[in-house]
Amino acid sequence: MMFGKPSLLSVFALLWTLLAGSAWGLTQDEATALLKKADTIKTSDPAEFESALQTLDDGTAGFSQYQRHYLQYLKGWRSAYEGDYQRAITTLESLIDESHDVTLRFRAGATVVNVLSIAAQYEQAFSRLNQLLELLPQVKDEDAREQGLTVAAFLYNQVDQHDLGLNYAQQLIEHKRTKNGVCVGEQLKMEALFRSRRLQLSDSELGHAIETCTRIGEFGYANVIMTYVVRLHLAEGRFDDAIRVLKEHHDEVLRTRYPRLISEFDALLADAAFRKGDFATARQAGQRSVDGAVKNEFTEPLAAAYRVLYALAKREGDFASALTYHEKYAAADKGYLDDVSARQLAFQRARHEATANKLQIEALNKQNQLLQLQKEINLLYIALLIVGLSFIGYWAYKTKLSQLHFMKLSRHDGLTGIFNRPHFIEQAERTLAESRKDERKLSVVLCDLDHFKAINDRFGHAAGDAVLKQTVAACQAHLESGDLFGRFGGEEFGILLADCDLEQAQRRSEQMRMSIAKISMGYGSDYSVSASFGIAATANSGYELRELLADADAALYQAKRSGRNRVASFEATDRTVAA
Repeated sequence: MMFGKPSLLSVFALLWTLLAGSAWGLTQDEATALLKKADTIKTSDPAEFESALQTLDDGTAGFSQYQRHYLQYLKGWRSAYEGDYQRAITTLESLIDESHDVTLRFRAGATVVNVLSIAAQYEQAFSRLNQLLELLPQVKDEDAREQGLTVAAFLYNQVDQHDLGLNYAQQLIEHKRTKNGVCVGEQLKMEALFRSRRLQLSDSELGHAIETCTRIGEFGYANVIMTYVVRLHLAEGRFDDAIRVLKEHHDEVLRTRYPRLISEFDALLADAAFRKGDFATARQAGQRSVDGAVKNEFTEPLAAAYRVLYALAKREGDFASALTYHEKYAAADKGYLDDVSARQLAFQRARHEATANKLQIEALNKQNQLLQLQKEINLLYIALLIVGLSFIGYWAYKTKLSQLHFMKLSRHDGLTGIFNRPHFIEQAERTLAESRKDERKLSVVLCDLDHFKAINDRFGHAAGDAVLKQTVAACQAHLESGDLFGRFGGEEFGILLADCDLEQAQRRSEQMRMSIAKISMGYGSDYSVSASFGIAATANSGYELRELLADADAALYQAKRSGRNRVASFEATDRTVAA
């Protein structure tokens, strides 16, 4: 199609339109509408969100102070979403200092709490969370309340306070301020149920949660829930189903532009493909996960991806690459576990400090009351002073008891009472460092109950918990005072046997295995309980805990492959062959 030359009038009109748009930008009403739209779609349509911010940036000349601060909040949120945590915190804290709008300041504070948690600044995160939750009843804006509930549920899930996380997630769902809020609440609820081992593939709530988020275009949250589905498939050995789900939703995940989620999808695909025997896909997905991980951050997906790459290199006989990947895996895994431990300790410390501050305020209030009474009745003041000092002493005693209680909680497994994984690792590293000087022999044992999920499925989680407690009692009967015993998670346990060589460790592990086999399920059932053991000794694996655990894990894997309900040891020849 051909066009004639434009008239002088039409050229002038075009120039006037461009100049006018440049000079005045958006109107006040247009700016407000676009800010609200950007806020609404920031997770469901990242590309459109970015475009809206660019348009807003180009028209800030005529903005009100509130609109400029609103835009500043959205930019801070974007920086956090993209993984630039320091810029996000700086931007949002500047907004908190400058803005007089209570709602914007609360929302910025809630986002800062979220960012501090993701950036591993946990003590500040929990300290500010307590402040937010105290302010929450005073916040009238429903969107801000929704955000506060979201942050609380997210942070409590991160420290395995599943009932608290579930409570705030359920409040978020029932709040029903926005469809997006309901979707986020469903995702956080599924996370709490999954982390507390109460979620199953057959649960109707799982499909409902995914549908809730998918229906409104929140594919990021929908696919976070999908990761729980994939992990449940993998736990049941359904590798084809796991791979199918990951591949079907991979493009959706890429469109979210969320690095953490993309890296996790690729890490899960690498693990599933490796276990199925599709090594080419496993390598590609594992490398993508590593390349796409958030920089300078140790995460569970990063450790998982390095572990797959290590296993692939070892399988192919590329031992130089295998050693490199194993070192990176060990560093990532240790960094992730250190992060989990720091998160838990920060939560306990923040809770203790909040309790102590509350008690201190109560004590100060009592003291002020006593001082006032002194002016009125001197004799009564003396009597009340004695009562007040007794009260303060009593609460100081209670505070100390609380401190000791929280310290125990941070170090011990809540179900069995033995060490949790972070504290076991801390004590084991200390024992190994001391033993290296005297060249004392030690052995590390990994114990894993066979087909434990079948016990939960057949008899229920209460029966599964009873089996875990009986397992601990059965093993403790064969442990000595210098040994360390910890629960690594689920049905896996770690044991450090002091002054014990490989042969002695084999004998004691066999005794523990036989004791576990005598556990009775009750309920009139003839179902038998069994466990597999993997052993590594310092004589073969050295005094580095990560090497001892890796070799014990390899031995445990061999025990599982050989039929379960047996003890396998890592011999020096295993490494010689691998080298």
